[in-house]
Amino acid sequence: MHTYIANEHMILRSEKAIHMPDHDVLIVSDLHFGKVEHFRKNGIALPPTAARKGIEKLYELIQAVDARRVIFLGDLFHSDYNNAWPAFKDMIASLPDYKFELVLGNHDILETSLYSGMNLTYCIELNNLILTHEPMDVIVEGKYNLCGHIHPGVRLSGKGRQSVKIPCFYFGKEMGIMPAFGTFTGTHVLKPMEGDKVFVVQDKMVIEV
Repeated sequence: MHTYIANEHMILRSEKAIHMPDHDVLIVSDLHFGKVEHFRKNGIALPPTAARKGIEKLYELIQAVDARRVIFLGDLFHSDYNNAWPAFKDMIASLPDYKFELVLGNHDILETSLYSGMNLTYCIELNNLILTHEPMDVIVEGKYNLCGHIHPGVRLSGKGRQSVKIPCFYFGKEMGIMPAFGTFTGTHVLKPMEGDKVFVVQDKMVIEV
């Protein structure tokens, strides 16, 4: 789905990512690698292959888009050091021509040496976008805040009393919120205001509602 936000051309991907072709950039938020392992340690039964699928999905997305700069909007890993780290490090090593950058999130709490050891650098701005993990309290004049953290979704109702929560890209006047790339992350329902743009992700499609 092509759209323009803050005068920037964005392609909203059904993988819950944003491709900005004018800047050769791919933006992904809230990957939470290792969350599956966290659940398994706490007795929640999930298949062992689920932990690898997120990294495989990211690798396939990077290959499909072929944007040479990849920016993560925080919560790359789910707090603790886990088995996803070496797999992710191997993935980055296999893509030496790509630049990977991280906006630190509230779950990105490990030693900075672990991030630098993977050649991850840090990013704050992209043209007229201010990239953060959590929404900014005050927006800088002339800038647009693109963030994650909230795992936005909307509730769509059908005939009768049926309703369903669906993850979405949410763009307000001064701030846009990306859906979570990771699985088992939950969805927080937002109520759009007049003038907001909402794009739901459903059945490998992105649809404006």
